[in-house]
Amino acid sequence: MSNSPSYDVLRFVVRIIIYSLVVSSVILLLGVLLRRFSFVLGVLIGDVGVIIGLISSVTTKDRFIKFGKGYFRTGYFLRYVLYASLFLLASFILKNPTEGILGVFAGLMSLKIVVFLFAWRWKP
Repeated sequence: MSNSPSYDVLRFVVRIIIYSLVVSSVILLLGVLLRRFSFVLGVLIGDVGVIIGLISSVTTKDRFIKFGKGYFRTGYFLRYVLYASLFLLASFILKNPTEGILGVFAGLMSLKIVVFLFAWRWKP
């Protein structure tokens, strides 16, 4: 049995990524117009994190590791470590850490916005 996702799931994920990038570009444009460049870079960091997290959720959906008496979902834990590290990265490398963290949050939320607005209507 193959562990690769089906073609329909991949099309669905690509569609979500494209719509998420559109929503993020609107947020990014707002940051540029307000001249908040740390926010803009934070949005870009969040977008990269969303894309990596979404691809990771599709490819590692059935992986478990033995942890004590039970099993532990590796993909779930590693995605949240990724998201936390993006916030940490933005706070360290950007000139204005507060704006950067808010930008990463906005970039990560772009995926949630797309799912709530559009994806429930799509058929995979």
